Amino acid sequence: MRHLTFRLEVEDGWPPVAAEGIPCAEGHTGLRITVPPLFIKGLAVEDEIEVVVESDGQVLSWKTTKTSGHSTIWVMPNMRQIEDELEELRTLGCNTSVFPGGVVYAIDLPPHLAPSEVDKRFEPLKPQVALAYPAWRHD
Repeated sequence: MRHLTFRLEVEDGWPPVAAEGIPCAEGHTGLRITVPPLFIKGLAVEDEIEVVVESDGQVLSWKTTKTSGHSTIWVMPNMRQIEDELEELRTLGCNTSVFPGGVVYAIDLPPHLAPSEVDKRFEPLKPQVALAYPAWRHD
């Protein structure tokens, strides 16, 4: 297992951090992403990437060498805990990540799971939660 640190561009205070660490494993065509990213657009679980690392150890650039069928969904709750909904999705096979304090959550939607499984859990909560789709691979 290897840990990559991606430098993030912060604009108007978002994201709330300047870097994000992601654990990766060796894949066939590059490093394989093992958790859904919280702030890195275009990456999903099981994607394989090649990276260029700066002298300080942070990822300067990356390119996808193998795209998985997984999608990443970001959930940004507005003053509401969403642990019950996330636990239901975990029992269906989704992986999740959370930024400390619950500012943003990331959900890994595996290829075999229909997007409607996420929709039906979060639709009743709108407008208390906002969803973003930084890596969408489901048709």
